[in-house]
Amino acid sequence: MEKDSATLRSQPRDALFKRLAAFSLLMAGAALVVVSVGARGSTRSVGALWNAAGVAVAQSYEPHTGQPAVVKQIANDLYFFYDYDGSNSVFLVTDAGVLVIDTREHPRAAQDLLARIRKVTDKPIKWVINSHFHGDHTYGNAIFQAAGATFVAQQETARLMKLVQPKEMARRQDYFKEHNYDPDEVKLILADVTFSDQMSVYLGGREVRLMYFGPGQQPGDTFVLFPHDRALFTPGAFTKHSMPNMAFTTSVDNWVKLLDKVAARNDYDVILPAHGDVAHREDIKELQSMLAEEYATVKDAVAKGMTLPQAQQTLTFLQYKDWRNYTRLKSEIKNLYELIQTGKRSYFE
Repeated sequence: MEKDSATLRSQPRDALFKRLAAFSLLMAGAALVVVSVGARGSTRSVGALWNAAGVAVAQSYEPHTGQPAVVKQIANDLYFFYDYDGSNSVFLVTDAGVLVIDTREHPRAAQDLLARIRKVTDKPIKWVINSHFHGDHTYGNAIFQAAGATFVAQQETARLMKLVQPKEMARRQDYFKEHNYDPDEVKLILADVTFSDQMSVYLGGREVRLMYFGPGQQPGDTFVLFPHDRALFTPGAFTKHSMPNMAFTTSVDNWVKLLDKVAARNDYDVILPAHGDVAHREDIKELQSMLAEEYATVKDAVAKGMTLPQAQQTLTFLQYKDWRNYTRLKSEIKNLYELIQTGKRSYFE
């Protein structure tokens, strides 16, 4: 299958149209590039939307452990912001500026991330990649927009960010309350640039390669490779020792196959996941086995005519009781029942 790709070269800070004029298009096996450009600087106040949403929350709130977030230096120019209780971010520091992956769950949290970046460098923030549509990875966008960043996302991520915004706000309320954050401060900041299958950003002589292998935990899951550091950022489709939210996947089979592709690559040594600590190739197989086992077991329960309450009571998966998010198991079984019985994802309707 042909893959779309685009090369974005770092330019001095200027109006976006000047940057875009400098974008050069890669030819991947004679594949032509398709790049969509959104309205620069477009924002939408979304804090007031959640009350009117009237929607069920896709997952229960996971109680926080109080573990402090830390910044881990992965390479000379690459840093991993690790927050066990929340979402992770990655930032690349170059002489030409900074590239950031994911912006946390609220502008206040994003301000903390930016302050940590400033302890490392005073270089301008050039690029932000949103790896998937979840609010805990995108709700800090406004802070980085104010810092001058250009936003990049896979096409499905950009579409879903807009589509499910009221539902995303609804399921973030416990987080906002715990941290005393005002929901009205959240702004919907959409991508300036979107891509289909593959795209590269060049910044300060480094290539950052964005890759989409189809839907994993959700449509739009974007993997980001730092070839010079042999490091791979993974979206919701992979996390170490954590049971993922099953409310958004459109195909568990494709998710498992996707992880096969990622595990087979030989261009990285370390994994920087969107949730959980630094991981390695062998950890992918562990998650893959869990997904396959959970899906097959729930499918079997459905085929045998087991009701949802019966399945929630009977299927305990105790071998994963020490994994992060195990307390959400009943909710995940419900989410799989919906997918198996209807073939749909109500969260996207």
